Amino acid sequence: MIFHILLALSLQASPLSDPPTAVVNIQRLVAESTLGKAATAQLRAFQMQQQKVIADKQAEVQQLNRSGALRTRIEKAQLELQRLTQDAETELAALDQQLQEEFSKKLRPVIAKIAIEEHIGIILELPQQMILWVSPSADVTAKVIERLEAETKEKK
Repeated sequence: MIFHILLALSLQASPLSDPPTAVVNIQRLVAESTLGKAATAQLRAFQMQQQKVIADKQAEVQQLNRSGALRTRIEKAQLELQRLTQDAETELAALDQQLQEEFSKKLRPVIAKIAIEEHIGIILELPQQMILWVSPSADVTAKVIERLEAETKEKK
């Protein structure tokens, strides 16, 4: 009987025990959530639009080469193609960053609510293993400062 009571007590979470750590797989979240799918679709649509513009300009450059156009006209078209490509890459990166920030703004409060509800101390992002949320009780910075100051004073 006593063994069963001790076993039951040992299986209960101790109020002094550390809060659990959890993970969120961001790649899966983006791939499976409606919000993530919408952002991915928006990014792909923009990318396809830019690829079409670049392909049209490439065709123009090829046509100029085949037709024996003036060298200056061909070089101008090639320069325009190069600029289009660079602009498209820059715009795509900016849109990607904007969509990630918007996704993150909507994601953070959801993660925080789940962490509080589930009494989770730290939530890590997979696969990058970045910290997405930390319980204030997990922050030991004040203790580290206190001990560092104490040790520094002792050594003087």
